[in-house]
Amino acid sequence: MVFIYLIIPGLLVSLWFLAKDEELDQDVSEEGISRALLKISLFIYRKCVKKSGFFWGQKVRDYLSMLNGRKDLEKKIAYYYAHKISVTLLLAVCGSILSLVFYATERLNSPVSDGKSIERNAPGMGTRDMDLVAMGDNGQKIGEFHVEVEEQKYSEKEAEEMFDLASQELPKEILGKNESLDHVNDDLKLIKQMEGYPFELSWSVDNLDICNYSGEIDFDNVPDDGAVITLTATYKYNEHRWEQIIYAHVTTPELTSQQIVQKEMKALLSSKQKESEYEERMSLPESFHEEGVIWSEKREDTGLWLLLFMIVGGAVSFVLKDKELKQKIEDRNNQLIMEYPGLVSQMVLYLGAGMTMRNIVARLSENYSRKRENGVPQSVVYEELVKSNRELKLGKSEVSVYEDFGRRCTGQQYARLSTLLSQNLRKGNSELLRLLNEESMKAFEDRLDRARKAGEEAGTKLLLPMVLMLLIVMVIIMIPAYMTF
Repeated sequence: MVFIYLIIPGLLVSLWFLAKDEELDQDVSEEGISRALLKISLFIYRKCVKKSGFFWGQKVRDYLSMLNGRKDLEKKIAYYYAHKISVTLLLAVCGSILSLVFYATERLNSPVSDGKSIERNAPGMGTRDMDLVAMGDNGQKIGEFHVEVEEQKYSEKEAEEMFDLASQELPKEILGKNESLDHVNDDLKLIKQMEGYPFELSWSVDNLDICNYSGEIDFDNVPDDGAVITLTATYKYNEHRWEQIIYAHVTTPELTSQQIVQKEMKALLSSKQKESEYEERMSLPESFHEEGVIWSEKREDTGLWLLLFMIVGGAVSFVLKDKELKQKIEDRNNQLIMEYPGLVSQMVLYLGAGMTMRNIVARLSENYSRKRENGVPQSVVYEELVKSNRELKLGKSEVSVYEDFGRRCTGQQYARLSTLLSQNLRKGNSELLRLLNEESMKAFEDRLDRARKAGEEAGTKLLLPMVLMLLIVMVIIMIPAYMTF
């Protein structure tokens, strides 16, 4: 099982050797393991994902273009997918390491650490129930066995008045898998202690050839018509003793080969249990049918489930990364909508003062740049306006600049604005001023409508908490009123 947990780390080490020559950009901030994982992820993207077109999506390209522009778009796409792959690899490696740690911890902390004995619980810690696997010297599995290892014994107090209650329950407690004591066809469970009672129990059997002191039945010695055995339970409390006689009718069952093995091994385990009753460790049988036996504890391997969970988590994070990108686009669009009325209002103000639209773009860009130097938060629409101003300075035509501005900002409002600016370049500022005034008024009306809609949605969301509060108030009032009657 261990090799399964080493597959992913081993594969990652191989990829690290293959990807060590990958060059990262200077602005990459990752260091240490994160940087190595990013190199590996970039190598996987370029060698596998990009060539096959797997996970490729036009939406991702469009979103990254909107957020960061088209400059070095292919590189940005590569790093975007590389970061997604690196998160998936990190979760897979963490899952492998944690699974391996769980696997090793379970075996190092096992009470059957030496393969020859079981460590008992300290006094007062209770009986230890264990599932053991017996393996021969040749590596062949002998079988699985359930063992109850009692705690180290110490004296306990008992109450004499509880004896009558315990004596009524004991016949049911020793049944084991049998339905009744009138028809015993399986081993009895001659317990040493009853839960909830402070007695130490000991047993005597009138026919040890059929039933030993642990309740194991030797069906080879049971007559065909069955046999009645007498069990005497001795309740012990310091110097006090009580006895209870129980009769059981034993019948012969048909045993399979596996049941025979179970019966024989249980006899050996019971013998070892008795031999080391007061010792710190219980010795286990070292041989079975003249073959050596090495014992280990049967455990459910939870590490594999952890590994699968982490791999699935990595795959989910890979998919959710696109949703995160989409959410950024939605936040960007919302911010653009909120900033639109203010932008149009400033354009109307400067246009009314006699400035040309080209100068207005330059003035708004310069004002925003100064504010950014003073720590003002970034604005999406003014960042796009700064790009437009830069394009104008480089000699690009105003019509193209305004159309590109509307395309980058998306949304109907900015499409209308870019159309107004591009179509009215030849009509003069008077006509453009009138149209922008109308656009400004419409933008503020739309903003009021959105605010009103947001308020209605907030009221709807508050309806459930208000109903819950009403129910709580009704309960607080009605319960005391009900209790007074």
